[in-house]
Amino acid sequence: MPEISVTMKAHAGHDASWVVVKAGSLTELVDVLDGYGRSGVSALIGEAVTALRAEEILGAQLGARPVTHPGQYDNAPQNGAQSAPQAPSGPPAEQTPYGNAPTCPHGTKRFLEKPYKNKPGTWKAWACPAPQGTPDACSLEFIR
Repeated sequence: MPEISVTMKAHAGHDASWVVVKAGSLTELVDVLDGYGRSGVSALIGEAVTALRAEEILGAQLGARPVTHPGQYDNAPQNGAQSAPQAPSGPPAEQTPYGNAPTCPHGTKRFLEKPYKNKPGTWKAWACPAPQGTPDACSLEFIR
């Protein structure tokens, strides 16, 4: 019998936690979902996500630099000198292929273009400039 899969997402934001439940039948799916709610697993996942977001916010407040690739850091200080956190780099609003960058309550959005994982081509979006993990960060605004 084909596998049944249900994906649950905590909220609509791009930083939302996902849980994927797979079962071999509808009866098994009902049992797994019932156990998920009764066992407290959902509460434990929520606590772990809350702790992770708090760590990201604290890191941003302390001036932690986001990793762009393992071993490479944005705005790395030279010769031990400390530098003030800077906004993520990217093309200025006037130079994007899609016009001026929109704004949100956190500032001017950044243009992103990244390859799809499982198919050819790229996706494009405007991203909120708030640090990753900020609870009120805006969702990606995809460009079609």
